[in-house]
Amino acid sequence: MTLRVAIVGGGISGLAALEYLTRVEPSLPVTLLEASPRLGGHIRSERSGGFLMEAGPDVILAAKPAAVELARRVGIGDRLQGTNPAARGSYIMSGAGLRRMPDGMTGLVPSRMMPFVTTPLISPLGKLRVGMEYLIPPKRDAGDESIEEFVVRRLGREMYQRLVEPLLSGISAGDGAKLSMRAMFPQLVAYESEYGGLVRGMLRVKREQRQLPPRRQEQREQEQRRQGQRNDEAKATANHATANTAPSRMGFLSFPEGLQELVTAVEREVRRRDPAGTRIAIRTGARVERIERAETAPGESAGYRVLLANGEALAADAVIMATAGYVSAAALRGVDEELAALLREIEYASTVTISVAYPESAVPKRLDATGYVAPRVFKRDVLACTWVSSKFNGRAPAGHVLFRLFLGGAGRGSYIERGDAELLEIVRREMREVMGIAADPELVQVNRFDRAMPQYNVGHLERVARIAAQAARHPGIALAGAASGGVGIPDCVKSGERAATAVLAWLAQRHPTEVGSKT
Repeated sequence: MTLRVAIVGGGISGLAALEYLTRVEPSLPVTLLEASPRLGGHIRSERSGGFLMEAGPDVILAAKPAAVELARRVGIGDRLQGTNPAARGSYIMSGAGLRRMPDGMTGLVPSRMMPFVTTPLISPLGKLRVGMEYLIPPKRDAGDESIEEFVVRRLGREMYQRLVEPLLSGISAGDGAKLSMRAMFPQLVAYESEYGGLVRGMLRVKREQRQLPPRRQEQREQEQRRQGQRNDEAKATANHATANTAPSRMGFLSFPEGLQELVTAVEREVRRRDPAGTRIAIRTGARVERIERAETAPGESAGYRVLLANGEALAADAVIMATAGYVSAAALRGVDEELAALLREIEYASTVTISVAYPESAVPKRLDATGYVAPRVFKRDVLACTWVSSKFNGRAPAGHVLFRLFLGGAGRGSYIERGDAELLEIVRREMREVMGIAADPELVQVNRFDRAMPQYNVGHLERVARIAAQAARHPGIALAGAASGGVGIPDCVKSGERAATAVLAWLAQRHPTEVGSKT
């Protein structure tokens, strides 16, 4: 009897599942099916004319180790590079131009007093309202609420509009009026429920840390950093200029040739494990249309049929769906329509990224940060701009600079249908009005991402729990990807490995002599 596993989706979640399966069970036949002509999903790095451009995510958060560990396993751990320490922090657009984001803005709450007190981004009345948070009673019910509702209730509307909401531009390209506080910032919800408020919670945690032995203090700080990384990772993934919230100056990582190096290295390592290609198959241009339960005779092993758009049908004992929720829903409707309906409930936002390059002499502003974000209240087309050549060394040839602008996101209108000429005109206007650049760009690259960013809207945790419970009714089916486990690269890697672990556990239970005997 030969067991077979199919992985649907060749993004970083599917690749992580493939790497895990082929490493832990090297004799297990595995086929990865990717609909597009290339692997990597939204990860796409391209070098042109000496410029290195990222279409999608451009950083890995070092505080979450899954992606770094994967890089090391596939032989490129020594190529990881941090952001440029000279590019300190980021800016927020205000009515008076770009203003520095105050240091210490972690988890949406100021953790340092003086930078917040002295920032011109918040008025004296707005700062006074933030200071009154200590006196605001906690919410009585435990129901989920939006980030906007939570922040306005505890810190005031000005704090939300001028500081918090711009940060949310980089979190799943999300809308704070819809994003779930419990899903995005569980540690702040815990501060209110356990200690009565955000300031009370922060003071209590600091007091407890001082009372702990040094070793336990370090462990506690690490636990808190892990709990608070969801927002930082999402911002890093979207590459919206918010690197000042990283746990350290070297907290954001990439590779000299971009994140594509990780995709290439995983594929190379997996193929090395099966040079003849008899057990491991990596297929691009292989669109999966439907998964069906297979009618098996006694003694036969395969429990599912994977139907491809070209009419081909593959047998599989287990299937890992490492695709967007709506893609998984379409494929699994023949297995479980209720599961498919739950997956379709996950909302996705579409975005456009535009890379532009200029001679350094054409840029009047000093590029001393990672970029800027724009509050929604200004109703601008561009929600963020990353100063790429400042953020990472080696991204532009000498004497030139590279920017990347972000358009779209939840509740900001649709840009993916607009033509390149219209998008370029938006970029020209943005660069002229905000950066003072009158020249036309020397290089332009437009990337459209249709329904690319899952939205962790109010009720998301309950929705994910229902999806997991429904999927558990179908042994051999495992879900992976950004919709449930986090949108950042480390979280996607972890979700792929988690799905692979679940599949192997089920196969080992069903066929103990064939799977798991060597692990």
